[in-house]
Amino acid sequence: MTSESAETPLFDPAAIEKLRAVAGDQGTSFVAEMAQLFLDEATKSLDDLKRGFDQGEWKHVTRIAHSLKSSSATLGLMRLSVACRALELDTRSGASSPQTGALTADLLEQFEQAKPALKSLG
Repeated sequence: MTSESAETPLFDPAAIEKLRAVAGDQGTSFVAEMAQLFLDEATKSLDDLKRGFDQGEWKHVTRIAHSLKSSSATLGLMRLSVACRALELDTRSGASSPQTGALTADLLEQFEQAKPALKSLG
C-alpha cells in the first residue's frame, strides 16, 4: 500500500448517499445495480490491465487506470481511486518506472479490499 493509500479511507459512504439522492425513489436499487456493474466491469478491466502490464503496454495500462479512477470514486471506493491515480500518473508517459510493479500490485490489492463494500451495496 502506498502512503497516500494508507491515509485515505477505504470507503466514503457520502458518495453512495449522493448517488441515492440523484436516483430518487429508485436510489437503493440504482446503487445496487451500479455496484454490481462496477464489480463485473472492473474485474474484466483488471484482467486487461494485468495483460497490459505483462506485455509492457503502458498506454493501455494508463487508460484502464484512468477509467477505474473515476468510477471507483463515484462509488466511494477512495483507496482504489487513489491507487488508480498513482498508477495512471506513473505510466502516462508510455513507460514503466521502478515503482510500476508495486503500484499495480497496490491497485489490485485495493480492488480486493473494496469487494466487500461493493457487495454490501447489492
